[in-house]
Amino acid sequence: MSSAPAEKSLWRNGDFVRYWSACAIDITGSGVTAVALSLIAVVSLHASVWEVSLLSFAERLPPLLVALPAGALADRHRKRPLMIGAVIVCGGAFATVPLADAAGFLSLELLYAVALVTSAASLIGSTPRISYLPSLLPRDQLLEANAKIGVVASLADSAGAQLGGAVIAVLGAARAVYLDVASYLACALLLGSIRTPEPAPDRPARHSSMRTEIAEGVKYVVQHPVIRPLLLTGTAYTGVFAFLTTLWEVYLLRDLHGTATVLAMLLSVMALGGVVGALAVRRLVDRYGPARVMLTALAITPFTELPLLLASPGFTGQAVIAVGLFIQMGCATAQGSTQRSIRQAVCTPGMQGRMLATGQWITYGTRPLAALLAGAAGTWLGLWNTLALGTAALTAPFLVLFASSIRSLHHVPGAPSAPRPSRPEGEPA
Repeated sequence: MSSAPAEKSLWRNGDFVRYWSACAIDITGSGVTAVALSLIAVVSLHASVWEVSLLSFAERLPPLLVALPAGALADRHRKRPLMIGAVIVCGGAFATVPLADAAGFLSLELLYAVALVTSAASLIGSTPRISYLPSLLPRDQLLEANAKIGVVASLADSAGAQLGGAVIAVLGAARAVYLDVASYLACALLLGSIRTPEPAPDRPARHSSMRTEIAEGVKYVVQHPVIRPLLLTGTAYTGVFAFLTTLWEVYLLRDLHGTATVLAMLLSVMALGGVVGALAVRRLVDRYGPARVMLTALAITPFTELPLLLASPGFTGQAVIAVGLFIQMGCATAQGSTQRSIRQAVCTPGMQGRMLATGQWITYGTRPLAALLAGAAGTWLGLWNTLALGTAALTAPFLVLFASSIRSLHHVPGAPSAPRPSRPEGEPA
Protein backbone atom coordinates (compact mmCIF):
# COMPACT_ATOMS: atom_id res chain seq x y z
CA MET A 1 0.00 0.00 0.00
CA SER A 2 1.26 3.43 -0.82
CA SER A 3 2.02 5.75 2.05
CA ALA A 4 0.58 8.70 0.21
CA PRO A 5 -3.02 8.33 1.32
CA ALA A 6 -2.08 7.30 4.82
CA GLU A 7 -3.47 10.41 6.47
CA LYS A 8 -6.98 10.03 5.00
CA SER A 9 -7.19 6.28 5.27
CA LEU A 10 -6.34 6.32 8.96
CA TRP A 11 -9.28 8.56 9.82
CA ARG A 12 -11.55 6.53 7.55
CA ASN A 13 -10.55 3.36 9.36
CA GLY A 14 -13.27 3.03 11.99
CA ASP A 15 -11.38 0.47 14.03
CA PHE A 16 -8.28 2.65 14.20
CA VAL A 17 -10.47 5.55 15.35
CA ARG A 18 -11.96 3.35 18.10
CA TYR A 19 -8.49 2.22 19.13
CA TRP A 20 -7.25 5.84 19.06
CA SER A 21 -10.25 7.00 21.13
CA ALA A 22 -9.73 4.26 23.71
CA CYS A 23 -6.13 5.40 24.14
CA ALA A 24 -7.26 9.02 24.55
CA ILE A 25 -9.88 8.25 27.20
CA ASP A 26 -7.57 5.93 29.12
CA ILE A 27 -4.77 8.52 29.24
CA THR A 28 -7.16 11.33 30.20
CA GLY A 29 -8.28 9.37 33.24
CA SER A 30 -4.71 8.46 34.10
CA GLY A 31 -3.78 12.14 33.94
CA VAL A 32 -6.35 12.85 36.64
CA THR A 33 -4.96 10.07 38.83
CA ALA A 34 -1.35 11.21 38.31
CA VAL A 35 -2.21 14.50 40.00
CA ALA A 36 -4.51 12.97 42.60
CA LEU A 37 -2.22 10.22 43.88
CA SER A 38 0.73 12.59 44.28
CA LEU A 39 -1.38 14.91 46.39
CA ILE A 40 -2.87 12.05 48.43
CA ALA A 41 0.60 10.73 49.27
CA VAL A 42 2.49 14.00 49.81
CA VAL A 43 -0.23 16.27 51.22
CA SER A 44 -3.04 14.12 52.66
CA LEU A 45 -0.92 11.28 54.07
CA HIS A 46 2.24 13.36 54.71
CA ALA A 47 4.55 10.80 53.10
CA SER A 48 8.29 11.19 53.63
CA VAL A 49 10.78 11.21 50.73
CA TRP A 50 11.49 7.53 51.36
CA GLU A 51 7.77 6.66 51.49
CA VAL A 52 7.23 8.48 48.19
CA SER A 53 10.07 6.46 46.69
CA LEU A 54 8.39 3.25 47.93
CA LEU A 55 5.18 4.26 46.14
CA SER A 56 7.21 4.85 42.99
CA PHE A 57 8.90 1.48 43.53
CA ALA A 58 5.50 -0.24 43.74
CA GLU A 59 4.39 1.41 40.50
CA ARG A 60 7.56 0.40 38.68
CA LEU A 61 8.21 -3.10 39.98
CA PRO A 62 5.67 -5.06 37.84
CA PRO A 63 7.59 -4.78 34.53
CA LEU A 64 10.41 -6.69 36.16
CA LEU A 65 7.99 -9.40 37.32
CA VAL A 66 5.39 -9.78 34.56
CA ALA A 67 6.74 -8.19 31.36
CA LEU A 68 8.15 -11.40 29.86
CA PRO A 69 5.05 -13.53 30.58
CA ALA A 70 2.89 -10.67 29.27
CA GLY A 71 4.75 -10.77 25.96
CA ALA A 72 4.33 -14.53 25.63
CA LEU A 73 0.61 -14.19 26.43
CA ALA A 74 0.26 -11.46 23.78
CA ASP A 75 1.81 -13.72 21.13
CA ARG A 76 0.00 -16.96 22.06
CA HIS A 77 -3.51 -15.49 22.61
CA ARG A 78 -5.74 -13.00 20.86
CA LYS A 79 -4.77 -9.54 22.06
CA ARG A 80 -8.10 -7.75 22.39
CA PRO A 81 -9.49 -9.83 25.30
CA LEU A 82 -6.24 -9.25 27.21
CA MET A 83 -6.53 -5.51 26.62
CA ILE A 84 -10.14 -5.36 27.79
CA GLY A 85 -9.56 -7.52 30.85
CA ALA A 86 -6.60 -5.39 31.94
CA VAL A 87 -8.51 -2.09 31.88
CA ILE A 88 -11.36 -3.63 33.89
CA VAL A 89 -8.90 -4.78 36.57
CA CYS A 90 -7.33 -1.31 36.69
CA GLY A 91 -10.70 0.36 37.10
CA GLY A 92 -11.66 -1.95 39.94
CA ALA A 93 -8.36 -1.43 41.76
CA PHE A 94 -8.50 2.36 41.52
CA ALA A 95 -12.09 2.36 42.78
CA THR A 96 -10.79 1.21 46.17
CA VAL A 97 -9.03 4.56 46.74
CA PRO A 98 -12.12 6.82 47.01
CA LEU A 99 -14.07 4.03 48.71
CA ALA A 100 -11.36 3.65 51.38
CA ASP A 101 -11.23 7.41 51.82
CA ALA A 102 -14.99 7.55 52.37
CA ALA A 103 -14.73 4.75 54.94
CA GLY A 104 -11.77 6.39 56.72
CA PHE A 105 -9.30 3.63 55.83
CA LEU A 106 -7.12 5.38 53.25
CA SER A 107 -3.43 4.68 53.90
CA LEU A 108 -0.05 4.54 52.22
CA GLU A 109 -0.21 0.75 52.38
CA LEU A 110 -3.38 0.79 50.30
CA LEU A 111 -1.75 3.13 47.79
CA TYR A 112 1.21 0.76 47.52
CA ALA A 113 -1.13 -2.18 46.82
CA VAL A 114 -3.18 -0.24 44.26
CA ALA A 115 -0.02 0.97 42.53
CA LEU A 116 1.31 -2.58 42.32
CA VAL A 117 -1.92 -4.11 40.99
CA THR A 118 -2.71 -1.39 38.46
CA SER A 119 0.84 -1.24 37.18
CA ALA A 120 0.87 -5.01 36.60
CA ALA A 121 -2.55 -4.97 34.91
CA SER A 122 -1.59 -1.96 32.77
CA LEU A 123 1.50 -3.78 31.57
CA ILE A 124 -0.45 -6.93 30.73
CA GLY A 125 -2.87 -4.73 28.77
CA SER A 126 -0.40 -2.35 27.14
CA THR A 127 1.83 -5.09 25.74
CA PRO A 128 -0.91 -6.51 23.49
CA ARG A 129 -2.33 -3.02 22.87
CA ILE A 130 0.89 -1.72 21.34
CA SER A 131 1.68 -4.93 19.48
CA TYR A 132 -1.95 -5.05 18.25
CA LEU A 133 -1.50 -1.92 16.12
CA PRO A 134 0.22 -3.73 13.20
CA SER A 135 -2.89 -5.91 12.90
CA LEU A 136 -4.99 -2.85 12.08
CA LEU A 137 -2.60 -1.09 9.71
CA PRO A 138 0.06 -1.87 7.10
CA ARG A 139 3.64 -1.25 8.18
CA ASP A 140 4.09 1.86 6.02
CA GLN A 141 1.44 3.58 8.15
CA LEU A 142 2.90 2.73 11.56
CA LEU A 143 4.94 5.92 11.98
CA GLU A 144 1.92 8.04 11.08
CA ALA A 145 -0.31 6.02 13.39
CA ASN A 146 2.15 6.25 16.28
CA ALA A 147 2.41 9.99 15.70
CA LYS A 148 -1.38 10.38 15.79
CA ILE A 149 -1.56 8.31 18.95
CA GLY A 150 1.25 10.42 20.39
CA VAL A 151 -0.70 13.61 19.65
CA VAL A 152 -3.89 12.40 21.27
CA ALA A 153 -1.97 10.88 24.16
CA SER A 154 -0.29 14.18 24.92
CA LEU A 155 -3.51 16.16 24.52
CA ALA A 156 -5.36 13.68 26.73
CA ASP A 157 -2.58 13.78 29.30
CA SER A 158 -2.77 17.57 29.33
CA ALA A 159 -6.57 17.53 29.57
CA GLY A 160 -6.41 14.92 32.33
CA ALA A 161 -3.96 16.97 34.36
CA GLN A 162 -6.07 20.14 34.01
CA LEU A 163 -9.27 18.23 34.72
CA GLY A 164 -7.61 16.60 37.70
CA GLY A 165 -6.60 19.95 39.16
CA ALA A 166 -10.12 21.33 38.73
CA VAL A 167 -11.93 18.28 40.09
CA ILE A 168 -9.55 17.95 43.04
CA ALA A 169 -10.28 21.55 43.98
CA VAL A 170 -14.01 20.73 44.11
CA LEU A 171 -14.21 17.10 45.24
CA GLY A 172 -10.85 16.39 46.84
CA ALA A 173 -8.00 14.22 45.60
CA ALA A 174 -9.41 10.82 46.56
CA ARG A 175 -12.85 11.27 45.01
CA ALA A 176 -11.28 12.62 41.81
CA VAL A 177 -10.01 9.09 41.17
CA TYR A 178 -13.59 8.08 40.27
CA LEU A 179 -13.01 9.83 36.93
CA ASP A 180 -10.19 7.41 36.15
CA VAL A 181 -12.44 4.49 37.07
CA ALA A 182 -15.03 5.74 34.57
CA SER A 183 -12.37 6.18 31.90
CA TYR A 184 -11.35 2.52 32.19
CA LEU A 185 -14.95 1.43 31.68
CA ALA A 186 -15.26 3.62 28.56
CA CYS A 187 -11.95 2.29 27.26
CA ALA A 188 -13.14 -1.31 27.65
CA LEU A 189 -16.34 -0.54 25.72
CA LEU A 190 -14.42 1.08 22.84
CA LEU A 191 -11.92 -1.75 22.56
CA GLY A 192 -14.79 -4.23 22.63
CA SER A 193 -16.45 -2.46 19.69
CA ILE A 194 -13.54 -2.99 17.27
CA ARG A 195 -14.92 -5.04 14.40
CA THR A 196 -11.86 -6.26 12.51
CA PRO A 197 -11.46 -9.99 13.19
CA GLU A 198 -8.18 -10.78 14.90
CA PRO A 199 -6.46 -13.81 13.35
CA ALA A 200 -5.59 -16.61 15.73
CA PRO A 201 -1.93 -16.92 16.76
CA ASP A 202 0.27 -19.46 15.01
CA ARG A 203 -0.62 -22.99 16.10
CA PRO A 204 3.00 -23.89 16.97
CA ALA A 205 3.24 -20.90 19.31
CA ARG A 206 0.11 -21.99 21.18
CA HIS A 207 1.48 -25.48 21.76
CA SER A 208 5.00 -24.58 22.88
CA SER A 209 5.80 -23.84 26.49
CA MET A 210 5.71 -20.28 27.77
CA ARG A 211 9.30 -20.65 28.99
CA THR A 212 10.41 -21.54 25.45
CA GLU A 213 8.52 -18.61 23.96
CA ILE A 214 10.00 -16.18 26.48
CA ALA A 215 13.51 -17.48 25.76
CA GLU A 216 12.92 -17.08 22.02
CA GLY A 217 11.80 -13.48 22.52
CA VAL A 218 14.82 -12.57 24.66
CA LYS A 219 17.22 -14.19 22.19
CA TYR A 220 15.56 -12.45 19.25
CA VAL A 221 15.84 -8.99 20.84
CA VAL A 222 19.39 -9.41 22.12
CA GLN A 223 20.67 -10.61 18.75
CA HIS A 224 18.77 -8.14 16.56
CA PRO A 225 21.19 -5.54 15.11
CA VAL A 226 18.62 -2.71 15.12
CA ILE A 227 16.42 -3.49 18.13
CA ARG A 228 19.33 -4.15 20.52
CA PRO A 229 20.94 -0.67 20.41
CA LEU A 230 17.52 0.99 20.64
CA LEU A 231 16.82 -1.13 23.69
CA LEU A 232 20.11 -0.17 25.36
CA THR A 233 19.40 3.51 24.72
CA GLY A 234 15.88 3.15 26.09
CA THR A 235 17.20 1.40 29.19
CA ALA A 236 19.54 4.29 29.99
CA TYR A 237 16.82 6.86 29.24
CA THR A 238 14.11 5.17 31.30
CA GLY A 239 16.36 4.46 34.25
CA VAL A 240 17.53 8.06 34.60
CA PHE A 241 14.03 9.47 34.21
CA ALA A 242 12.66 7.03 36.78
CA PHE A 243 15.28 8.41 39.16
CA LEU A 244 14.27 12.03 38.42
CA THR A 245 10.50 11.61 38.32
CA THR A 246 10.49 9.92 41.71
CA LEU A 247 11.46 13.22 43.34
CA TRP A 248 10.62 16.19 41.14
CA GLU A 249 7.01 16.49 42.27
CA VAL A 250 8.08 16.28 45.92
CA TYR A 251 10.64 19.02 45.28
CA LEU A 252 8.01 21.16 43.56
CA LEU A 253 5.38 20.74 46.27
CA ARG A 254 7.71 21.16 49.25
CA ASP A 255 10.83 23.15 48.35
CA LEU A 256 9.21 25.35 45.71
CA HIS A 257 5.88 25.59 47.58
CA GLY A 258 3.78 24.40 44.64
CA THR A 259 0.06 23.70 44.90
CA ALA A 260 -2.30 21.22 43.26
CA THR A 261 -3.12 23.86 40.64
CA VAL A 262 0.56 24.46 39.89
CA LEU A 263 1.29 20.75 39.59
CA ALA A 264 -1.68 20.26 37.26
CA MET A 265 -0.60 23.24 35.15
CA LEU A 266 2.97 21.95 34.78
CA LEU A 267 1.82 18.44 33.87
CA SER A 268 -0.59 19.95 31.34
CA VAL A 269 2.06 22.13 29.70
CA MET A 270 4.43 19.18 29.67
CA ALA A 271 1.83 17.09 27.85
CA LEU A 272 1.29 19.85 25.27
CA GLY A 273 4.98 19.60 24.47
CA GLY A 274 4.29 15.99 23.58
CA VAL A 275 1.62 17.18 21.13
CA VAL A 276 4.18 19.34 19.32
CA GLY A 277 6.69 16.50 19.25
CA ALA A 278 4.10 14.06 17.87
CA LEU A 279 2.91 16.51 15.21
CA ALA A 280 6.45 17.27 14.06
CA VAL A 281 8.06 13.85 14.20
CA ARG A 282 7.02 12.52 10.78
CA ARG A 283 8.22 15.60 8.91
CA LEU A 284 11.43 15.68 10.92
CA VAL A 285 12.14 12.02 10.21
CA ASP A 286 11.35 12.44 6.51
CA ARG A 287 13.69 15.41 6.27
CA TYR A 288 16.57 14.52 8.58
CA GLY A 289 16.28 10.77 9.09
CA PRO A 290 15.44 8.84 12.26
CA ALA A 291 18.98 8.80 13.68
CA ARG A 292 19.37 12.58 13.65
CA VAL A 293 15.93 13.09 15.15
CA MET A 294 16.60 10.71 18.03
CA LEU A 295 20.14 11.96 18.70
CA THR A 296 19.09 15.61 18.64
CA ALA A 297 16.19 14.97 21.02
CA LEU A 298 18.45 13.08 23.42
CA ALA A 299 21.12 15.81 23.27
CA ILE A 300 18.59 18.54 24.19
CA THR A 301 16.97 16.60 27.03
CA PRO A 302 19.53 17.24 29.84
CA PHE A 303 19.14 21.00 29.42
CA THR A 304 15.38 20.76 29.98
CA GLU A 305 15.96 19.79 33.63
CA LEU A 306 18.00 22.91 34.41
CA PRO A 307 14.97 25.21 34.92
CA LEU A 308 13.77 23.01 37.79
CA LEU A 309 17.18 23.24 39.47
CA LEU A 310 17.55 27.00 38.98
CA ALA A 311 13.98 28.13 39.66
CA SER A 312 12.86 29.98 42.77
CA PRO A 313 9.38 29.77 44.34
CA GLY A 314 6.82 31.92 42.57
CA PHE A 315 5.23 32.48 39.19
CA THR A 316 8.44 33.24 37.28
CA GLY A 317 10.09 30.05 38.44
CA GLN A 318 7.00 28.03 37.60
CA ALA A 319 6.88 29.53 34.09
CA VAL A 320 10.53 28.64 33.46
CA ILE A 321 9.97 25.09 34.70
CA ALA A 322 6.95 24.82 32.38
CA VAL A 323 9.09 25.77 29.36
CA GLY A 324 11.67 23.14 30.27
CA LEU A 325 9.03 20.43 30.71
CA PHE A 326 7.34 21.44 27.43
CA ILE A 327 10.58 20.96 25.50
CA GLN A 328 11.43 17.81 27.42
CA MET A 329 8.19 16.06 26.53
CA GLY A 330 8.42 17.21 22.91
CA CYS A 331 11.83 15.57 22.65
CA ALA A 332 10.65 12.45 24.48
CA THR A 333 7.66 12.01 22.17
CA ALA A 334 9.66 12.60 18.99
CA GLN A 335 12.39 10.13 19.84
CA GLY A 336 9.98 7.64 21.41
CA SER A 337 7.64 7.56 18.39
CA THR A 338 10.62 7.17 16.07
CA GLN A 339 12.27 4.29 17.90
CA ARG A 340 8.93 2.53 18.48
CA SER A 341 8.09 2.71 14.76
CA ILE A 342 11.52 1.34 13.86
CA ARG A 343 11.12 -1.60 16.24
CA GLN A 344 7.61 -2.37 14.98
CA ALA A 345 8.76 -2.19 11.36
CA VAL A 346 11.79 -4.45 11.65
CA CYS A 347 10.24 -7.04 13.96
CA THR A 348 8.78 -10.20 12.43
CA PRO A 349 5.01 -10.60 13.04
CA GLY A 350 5.17 -13.58 15.39
CA MET A 351 7.62 -11.77 17.66
CA GLN A 352 5.87 -8.41 18.10
CA GLY A 353 4.47 -9.10 21.58
CA ARG A 354 7.62 -10.76 22.89
CA MET A 355 9.85 -8.10 21.37
CA LEU A 356 7.89 -5.39 23.14
CA ALA A 357 7.72 -7.31 26.42
CA THR A 358 11.43 -8.15 26.41
CA GLY A 359 12.18 -4.49 25.85
CA GLN A 360 9.88 -3.51 28.71
CA TRP A 361 11.42 -6.12 31.00
CA ILE A 362 14.96 -4.91 30.38
CA THR A 363 14.21 -1.20 30.04
CA TYR A 364 11.55 -0.79 32.72
CA GLY A 365 13.30 -3.26 34.98
CA THR A 366 15.67 -0.45 35.92
CA ARG A 367 12.83 1.73 37.23
CA PRO A 368 12.16 0.15 40.64
CA LEU A 369 15.86 0.19 41.45
CA ALA A 370 16.08 3.81 40.25
CA ALA A 371 13.12 4.75 42.46
CA LEU A 372 14.72 3.23 45.56
CA LEU A 373 18.08 4.80 44.68
CA ALA A 374 16.37 8.19 44.31
CA GLY A 375 14.67 7.79 47.68
CA ALA A 376 17.96 6.94 49.39
CA ALA A 377 19.88 9.71 47.64
CA GLY A 378 17.13 12.24 48.30
CA THR A 379 17.15 11.35 51.99
CA TRP A 380 20.94 11.47 52.38
CA LEU A 381 21.98 14.15 49.86
CA GLY A 382 18.87 16.32 49.75
CA LEU A 383 16.36 16.78 46.94
CA TRP A 384 18.25 19.46 44.98
CA ASN A 385 21.58 17.60 44.97
CA THR A 386 19.88 14.38 43.93
CA LEU A 387 18.01 16.06 41.07
CA ALA A 388 21.28 17.67 39.91
CA LEU A 389 22.95 14.26 39.87
CA GLY A 390 20.11 12.82 37.79
CA THR A 391 20.29 15.73 35.36
CA ALA A 392 23.98 15.04 34.71
CA ALA A 393 23.15 11.37 34.11
CA LEU A 394 20.72 12.34 31.31
CA THR A 395 23.72 12.56 28.98
CA ALA A 396 24.03 8.75 29.09
CA PRO A 397 21.21 7.87 26.62
CA PHE A 398 22.69 10.16 23.95
CA LEU A 399 26.15 8.62 24.38
CA VAL A 400 24.77 5.08 24.15
CA LEU A 401 22.88 5.76 20.91
CA PHE A 402 25.73 7.77 19.39
CA ALA A 403 28.14 4.88 20.01
CA SER A 404 25.88 2.42 18.14
CA SER A 405 25.35 1.67 14.46
CA ILE A 406 21.92 3.38 14.64
CA ARG A 407 23.61 6.80 14.31
CA SER A 408 23.90 6.16 10.55
CA LEU A 409 20.26 5.10 10.05
CA HIS A 410 18.82 7.44 7.42
CA HIS A 411 15.29 6.07 7.08
CA VAL A 412 12.80 3.88 8.92
CA PRO A 413 13.47 0.31 7.73
CA GLY A 414 10.83 -1.68 5.92
CA ALA A 415 9.23 -4.94 6.94
CA PRO A 416 11.49 -7.96 7.57
CA SER A 417 12.42 -9.79 4.38
CA ALA A 418 12.87 -13.20 5.96
CA PRO A 419 10.42 -15.77 4.53
CA ARG A 420 7.58 -16.84 6.76
CA PRO A 421 4.30 -18.72 6.40
CA SER A 422 1.53 -17.07 4.44
CA ARG A 423 -0.96 -15.12 6.60
CA PRO A 424 -3.96 -12.92 6.04
CA GLU A 425 -3.07 -9.28 5.52
CA GLY A 426 -3.00 -7.40 8.80
CA GLU A 427 -2.36 -10.39 11.05
CA PRO A 428 -1.08 -9.10 14.37
CA ALA A 429 2.45 -9.49 15.59
